[in-house]
Amino acid sequence: MECVANARPLIKLSISWRKNGVLVSSGLSDFNRRLTILSPMVSDAGFYECEAVLRSSSVPSVSAGAYLHVYEPPQFIKEPERHITAEMEKVVDIPCQARGVPQPEIVWYKDALPIDPVKMPRYRVLMGGSLQVNGLLPDDTGMFQCFARNSAGEVQTNTYLAVTSIAPNITAGPSDSTVIDGMSIILHCETSGAPRPAITWQKGERVLASGSVQLPRFTLLESGSLLISPSHISDAGTYTCMASNSRGIDEASAELIVWARTRITTPPQDQSVIKGTKAIMTCGVTHDPSVIVRHVWDKDGSMINVQSIPRMRLDVDGTLHISQTWSGDIGTYTCRVTSVGGNDSRSAHLRVRQLPHAPENPIAMLSKSEKRAIDLAWAKPFDGNSPLIRYILEVSENNAPWAILLANIEPESTAVTVNGLIPARSYQFRLCAVNDVGKGQFSKETDRVSLPEEPPSAPPQNVIASGRTNQSIMIQWQPPPESHQNGILRGYTVRYRLTGLPVDYQLKNISSPDVTTLLLEDLIIWTNYELEVAAYNGAGLGSFSHKVTEWTLQGVPTIAPGNVQVEAVNSTAVRFTWTALNPQFINGINQGYK
Repeated sequence: MECVANARPLIKLSISWRKNGVLVSSGLSDFNRRLTILSPMVSDAGFYECEAVLRSSSVPSVSAGAYLHVYEPPQFIKEPERHITAEMEKVVDIPCQARGVPQPEIVWYKDALPIDPVKMPRYRVLMGGSLQVNGLLPDDTGMFQCFARNSAGEVQTNTYLAVTSIAPNITAGPSDSTVIDGMSIILHCETSGAPRPAITWQKGERVLASGSVQLPRFTLLESGSLLISPSHISDAGTYTCMASNSRGIDEASAELIVWARTRITTPPQDQSVIKGTKAIMTCGVTHDPSVIVRHVWDKDGSMINVQSIPRMRLDVDGTLHISQTWSGDIGTYTCRVTSVGGNDSRSAHLRVRQLPHAPENPIAMLSKSEKRAIDLAWAKPFDGNSPLIRYILEVSENNAPWAILLANIEPESTAVTVNGLIPARSYQFRLCAVNDVGKGQFSKETDRVSLPEEPPSAPPQNVIASGRTNQSIMIQWQPPPESHQNGILRGYTVRYRLTGLPVDYQLKNISSPDVTTLLLEDLIIWTNYELEVAAYNGAGLGSFSHKVTEWTLQGVPTIAPGNVQVEAVNSTAVRFTWTALNPQFINGINQGYK
């Protein structure tokens, strides 16, 4: 490559070369005007540029460039052997790969005619240039040529392909086998031959599987082997593999034995027993008569050594007996049956029920939301491996013997409010839980809780009154019922007033609860009074009794008849006349006059 530049002064002219932007220092001559590349290689290809600069001058530099392309004739890096032999129906790859610049094009010929993969689908040119022929036929025999071409040249290589046929040969035939009923088994039959032998499987005279026949459960595999899935007892017998092609037939036979599968037909059942009773876990098995069966029991994944546990016994039929059951026997029991006729396992859960434990931490306290009520709370106890049915609550009132208060508290409850209690009394509680086994122990007693006093909620009973004099009335009564006294009685209050008149009550206090009579004195003569009695305790006065009415006794009229007059009627009679008294001064019922 030459680069001629002109400038003045010529002595200050400098020329430099670059390849792909990298400074070139070798192959330069004639004051760098000429770049010589001896024996160009592919690596020498690229963009070459020369630049002319006038040193010590502000004149801008000039440059020019050109591309160098280096071609390389094709060279084979993989060639076929001169002679290739392949069997009918097989696949053969004829190698042919070449390199060069540009990358050579591979073209195949057979017997001097171009191969067109579109028209000949069994022929396929692989990546890299090799030729693949699928399903070889006798017509594929011939001369194959591989040409590698590019713009730098062309090379060719060739090989002769011979397609042969071979009589069938069973290279790995079936062997006598044993299978368990219901399992799958493969009877092997590997063959060689060209063309590829057709495989037919027979049992006796019955064709089970071939290229055109396929019975249920019998599958002819690609390898020629026979898959039986699932196997049945009736499949036992002699099986024959027959391989055939145009050159001949080969066959091989084997015996198949089918064992009845070992199965657990009476598996253990989930069960729940009461503590101290016996549990029985069955494990009945059906199996082939020629097979020996072994029973092994596991509990929660660990094998049970029955001989080392006196409470356990294993029968010949696999039944496991557990006596004197307790909580340590709770778990999942698995019966494992092992035999050459198959293995099986079944599991069941054993639950040991017992009386529930006592409710824990019972606490009693006065209710903050209700009067005459106590809130009771407790922690749910262990249920004895059986759902709780109810709780029973007992109470002791004022140290009296225990009595059932609530017999059916819901099993989900952990708190209850006891209502309708009597003020000024103390209460103590205890609970027990009930499941289907029975009633558990009672909890410890709660602290004794006393309800505060309240005024008596009932009046004194049987109140009666009777007039004693014309200015006194005796009133008598009995205390309120004890359940309504709501505390220790301190005394009574008697109130009275004139009946039917809008006057205030007069009060009399009795400070002794043992006094149940009172004589009211200094009353008005022959007057009707209404009287009531109420009891009181430390919390206050209770309700008054119903009203009773009574009269004081009659008194002497306080005024004489007025306007008394007398006159003679005749010699032996006089007539008295007077004015009747005002009734309010009679002080009783007028019985007559004197």
